[in-house]
Amino acid sequence: MAQEYPLLSLCSSNSSRVLQITARGESFLIATLAGPTLSGAVEVWVETGDVAGLANFFVELAALDAPWKGSRTWSSLEGDLVVSASCTKLGAVTFQVSMSGMSGAPEEWRLQAGLETEFGQLGKLAADAMELVTR
Repeated sequence: MAQEYPLLSLCSSNSSRVLQITARGESFLIATLAGPTLSGAVEVWVETGDVAGLANFFVELAALDAPWKGSRTWSSLEGDLVVSASCTKLGAVTFQVSMSGMSGAPEEWRLQAGLETEFGQLGKLAADAMELVTR
């Protein structure tokens, strides 16, 4: 079994929902989304530069010096993990996370949930995401 490395943990400031992303070896990320009424995990193949893309997504958000308009999105190559972020004028950042598995199969599944955090937490998320790229 490949060793797992922590990447980031995004905790909602309004609920007990948590998105955790870890690296499994050199080729996969494991994303786990959990809360009181939901739970799911997906293994995401990332040999195509997806790890750097995910880290850059968080770094670009952290580089913003003010709340932004619209939504910014990162998606894995196969679309089995999608993370979108939007921000209110007051600095409440909402991440919409969508994960899916067994695409095209009779038992295909999808889990989607929102997690809210503060604008000031984006720097820590970016630093945590960069740890995967530099490990």
